[in-house]
Amino acid sequence: MGLFKFQLTSPTLASRIPELRKAYLTGLDRTPSRLNIEFRQGLMICHRENNESGRLFVPWPVEGHGTPIVGTATLAERSQPYNLAVELARGKLNDVRNQLADWRQMGLRTPPELEGILAEAHHAFIKAATSGDDQEVSFNAAQASLAAIWKVGDLLTDVYTAQVLQTRLATSPKLPSLLGCALEGDPKNAPWAADYNSLFNAARITCPWKSLAPTEGQLRFDEFDAQLAWARKQRIAIQAGPLLDFRPSALPDWIWLWEGDFDTILGLVVDMVRQTVTRYRGKVPVWNLVHRPACNDVLGLSEEEQIRITARAVQIARQADPAAQVLISLERPWAEWMGSSPFQLGPLHLADYLVRADLGLAGLGLEITPGYSAPGSAIRDLFDFSKLLDLYALLNLPLHIDMVLPSSAAPDPKADPSVRVEASQWPTAPDEYTQAAWASRWMALAIAKPFVRSVTWLQPTDAAPHLFPHGGLYGPDQAPKRIVSWLKSFRRELLV
Repeated sequence: MGLFKFQLTSPTLASRIPELRKAYLTGLDRTPSRLNIEFRQGLMICHRENNESGRLFVPWPVEGHGTPIVGTATLAERSQPYNLAVELARGKLNDVRNQLADWRQMGLRTPPELEGILAEAHHAFIKAATSGDDQEVSFNAAQASLAAIWKVGDLLTDVYTAQVLQTRLATSPKLPSLLGCALEGDPKNAPWAADYNSLFNAARITCPWKSLAPTEGQLRFDEFDAQLAWARKQRIAIQAGPLLDFRPSALPDWIWLWEGDFDTILGLVVDMVRQTVTRYRGKVPVWNLVHRPACNDVLGLSEEEQIRITARAVQIARQADPAAQVLISLERPWAEWMGSSPFQLGPLHLADYLVRADLGLAGLGLEITPGYSAPGSAIRDLFDFSKLLDLYALLNLPLHIDMVLPSSAAPDPKADPSVRVEASQWPTAPDEYTQAAWASRWMALAIAKPFVRSVTWLQPTDAAPHLFPHGGLYGPDQAPKRIVSWLKSFRRELLV
């Protein structure tokens, strides 16, 4: 058994224990391991199955930035407790300094004010690390260091985004990257359809198995046909999917009759994929085929069985239309959920496994939904998003980013009742300004990365039933939100 001890000095410790219980540890393979946490006499004691060194990640308040996930540097086990606040500041400082050095070596030009904020973070950290005898002074200095280094990370990533976009546009007047939205229903009469071409140059045809097969043994393509006809009329790039989404509410109601019957479920998936991809052979160039494999306990299927179904679905799609590109996509790609999951592989290693299986995958999708409960992710900053994209780029596949962010934390009657906006994670209650500010920076960063092939917003409107509360570009009254004006400008100025 491995053991890490952390000294807690926060004056609000008692109220924060529920958040601290969400902590997880990663080793050299970056996969969160199962962790048992207890609190005793001002200590946070973390028990795990191995005794390797690792990094602790925990929701932690950062002034002006809400309660994001923050990680320590790599720590070795020792009998003396670590000061958690100090180690979190050290971890973030190390991450930002290392990235700054890498980007400068690549030619990044940084503004003068960055050095001043970085020096402020250094000085505060030194004070925190050398004031161990005065816990209050040490804690306050560590928090000041975190707040300053967070500003450095934000500024650094914004500067990186701007300069990479500028460099790419120097060789081409417009970028070939795809910016799209998932369609809903028949777009022909949708109020948002009139604006679509001024916002996007691509579209995602939504075709969950539940909609395709409301009854067993019969597939219905009315909605798919309507979306495809509309998208082709707009003369924009087309994706379709996911056909198989391992989220329970995206599966047909009748499939639960076969719960635990792997062979029957596999046969049903194979039949559905073959019929659908064959029907649209030559008409759909990109299939986002399977979403959320091996990250949820669903249909009584083990982790291995979900992976086998995923691999077989990809093989069938490739046979049905060899010319089409086939992707799989992953939810919660930071994998924080693994700390309390019996599954062992994790999204990064699952993707690596499927790539090595030589199935013919043409890309990998990542669902980015910060600040939501599951299937959303805990909040992180733009800097961590950049590091995540670079990490998955090591798989040498084009990335396809699916994204949604909330414009409110109020109840949303059209949203899935099992999903909520985690208001306590946000710096302030999310509103349209928050949604526009975050989405514009995160989408621009993704588009700036040359290995990101497409960015897709997951919900056009809050007026139709949807998964993520207040995640639409248009409100319940179909009025455009503030993000729409930014999308129009970004689309017009940067994209083909």
